Amino acid sequence: GGIGQPLSLLMGMDPNVGELCIFDLDVAMVPPAGVAADLSHLERKSTVKGYVMPVGKNPIDHLEECLTGCHLVLIPAGVPRKPGMTRDDLF
Repeated sequence: GGIGQPLSLLMGMDPNVGELCIFDLDVAMVPPAGVAADLSHLERKSTVKGYVMPVGKNPIDHLEECLTGCHLVLIPAGVPRKPGMTRDDLF
């Protein structure tokens, strides 16, 4: 858990990235629109948009606009550790 935001920051700083789309579920601790708003303040100007999907919905119905024109898709999916868990418990 917690790798999506730093990875998004690194992608936003890359001069090869002209558009950055942040997609997450509606249960995310920080909504995608919030991450996109934070990234929009980077000195490197790229278009940043946030997309959200309710849990249990069909991703095909929510991803078209987010993925249209993409050349690279990174999926840092996972779950945060619960209290008492180690990284080994995640595997």
